[in-house]
Amino acid sequence: MKFLVIERIRQSIGPKDLKEFSAMAYKDSKYKVDLKKKGKIVEGGPFLDSLGVSYILETDTIEEMGEIFFNSPGNFFVDREVHPLGTFEDTLEGFQPSRK
Repeated sequence: MKFLVIERIRQSIGPKDLKEFSAMAYKDSKYKVDLKKKGKIVEGGPFLDSLGVSYILETDTIEEMGEIFFNSPGNFFVDREVHPLGTFEDTLEGFQPSRK
């Protein structure tokens, strides 16, 4: 299962302490690097125009995806969009007449 994940820093959570925020951002970036090394993040990186990242996450189950998000150091500081990804072949299959 592959998912496009978009994470942006919550506007309502302004860092009260820049050192604390920097430490969290470092831990979260390290966490994502570790996920990439394990093959869970296929590709991705930070946005160049705003505080956020996008990446393709690959998991065996929905539960595994939930665990990855739950364990993310930045979990409470980001708004996250998750979009399941299919293939172009999936799209073509959807255009086929139903077989009844």
